[in-house]
Amino acid sequence: MVVKIARPTRAHAQFGQQAIATPTGRGLPDVDELWEEIHGYVDIILGREEAPIDFPAYLALAELATAYHCRGLEIEMMLHNAEREGVVMRGSALYKFRTGELRSFIELSKRAAELGSRRLTQEQLMYQMRLET
Repeated sequence: MVVKIARPTRAHAQFGQQAIATPTGRGLPDVDELWEEIHGYVDIILGREEAPIDFPAYLALAELATAYHCRGLEIEMMLHNAEREGVVMRGSALYKFRTGELRSFIELSKRAAELGSRRLTQEQLMYQMRLET
């Protein structure tokens, strides 16, 4: 017996394959690697570097910033866990990273995700206006 799996979208569909299409880091590396990772994300959000995804401009910022914001929160969550378990101590480099650069990055990526969402809403409104005329 052969079971055929029906997919609701084609393989090339924009949202059919995974929840977030933006590649992000994994795990909890050391402070220098974390700083390098989020600094790279900031360069992409601010347009200094090319985006790693090929989406229309109005959608790319929302997708990228949301993924990067989630990654920042994931790092924060892992650091909180490490603090609770006594692996990361107050005053350590990772603790200072969490309360400094990471906190600023999370706020930056949150604002960029909000801007991307507003751009997407604006594009949807413009599309509706074009259809109505």
